[in-house]
Amino acid sequence: MRPDSPLRAALLATFEAASAAREAAGGARGLTPDGERDLVRKVTEAAAAGAEREMASLARRIDLRTSAFLGLAALLLLGGGYGVGRWDGTVRAAGTAGASFLASVAELNDAAALRRHCERTAYDYGGGRACTLPPLWIAPAGR
Repeated sequence: MRPDSPLRAALLATFEAASAAREAAGGARGLTPDGERDLVRKVTEAAAAGAEREMASLARRIDLRTSAFLGLAALLLLGGGYGVGRWDGTVRAAGTAGASFLASVAELNDAAALRRHCERTAYDYGGGRACTLPPLWIAPAGR
């Protein structure tokens, strides 16, 4: 029989109650009504104490198992959240690479001078206006 079986707990409580009753009776014979009441009280208290001990032991085992399960679930959620965060961060960083390149081009070049040059060299193309750009800096000199 498994240690966490409810039937085991009931059988152990019954066995402990019977053992306690045998000890409490102590071979008593011919008891008075007061003696019988006292004997019944002792047997009842012993049985209740035995059942409480067994149920407390069972509850501790169940609590330990539940705590271990919840701890494992928390670790799995933590690991999953970390993995999703790393994946999402990589995707977002790749998406901002183009924007950071354009920002560095704008920082290294004079936008007003580029516009003036573009207006001087403008021509019609595909139903819109286009221009030729002078050389652009895409990285600082010396890199």
